[in-house]
Amino acid sequence: MRQPKFSFHSVKTVSRYRLLRIILTVTAVCAAATGTSYLMRLCSVPVMTVSDVPAGGDTLNVAIELSPMTLSTASDSLDGFGYEMLMEITRAHDVPVKINAFSSLPEALSKLTSGRYDMIVSDMPVTASLKEKYGFTVPVYRDKQVLVQLADSAGNVALSSQQELGGKDVWAAAGTPVVARLHTLGREIGDTIHVHEDMNHTEEQLLISVVLGDIPRAAAGQFVAQRMAADYPQLDTSVDLSFSQLKCWTTNKGDSLLLDSMNLWISDFVKSKSYKELVSKYVGNK
Repeated sequence: MRQPKFSFHSVKTVSRYRLLRIILTVTAVCAAATGTSYLMRLCSVPVMTVSDVPAGGDTLNVAIELSPMTLSTASDSLDGFGYEMLMEITRAHDVPVKINAFSSLPEALSKLTSGRYDMIVSDMPVTASLKEKYGFTVPVYRDKQVLVQLADSAGNVALSSQQELGGKDVWAAAGTPVVARLHTLGREIGDTIHVHEDMNHTEEQLLISVVLGDIPRAAAGQFVAQRMAADYPQLDTSVDLSFSQLKCWTTNKGDSLLLDSMNLWISDFVKSKSYKELVSKYVGNK
């Protein structure tokens, strides 16, 4: 493997994550363990209160979105495609990491711009307008946006096509490109889609609101939606809102050193057996 353009020191990991908006501070690499328990595989460290003060030195400050595809806490353990891929890459290159869990993408992007975060791992797809503001790595995977609504016991849904969205209310996480897509889709079908931008909830949390009946429908990434539907089979994800889109990690536009290194590391990792195993685990054949 080619040498990166910069080097870091020891890798850090964590054992648990319980509260929204916390920082998971990673400590030194754990010795290998053969047990199946998550706690046997990771070193246990305290969970710290959220702080805007970035980790110093060579530590990479990474913000990871709380979602089934990026950072999840199922069964009191940390997992998620983005989280596991990041940990694999940073272990391989001895990069110390400070992970910041977030639920508000606009706030995370603001802190990226201010320099408090070095990189964002999220479900945000790449668009031309976003590329003018931020740096994006090479693609990590592909996804598309879908409508999520409840199906009845016979599998029937209120809306079965994009054209039926005219005049309807759709909820979306604020700051995500799906908001712009919904407005564009409204113009394409020649009718207004009433888009409710939620500033306080992630896509995953909005889908829970659909399950509970608090909102009638929401827009989300397909992988997030289908992983949620696996736990809540009453959720229908059959109506596509977009074509497949590239999903990349986000850096400050001027940080070419980090971006070049991450591009090299991601390009190498996606060719590996570990990447194929992660895709099989989180994406499958979808």
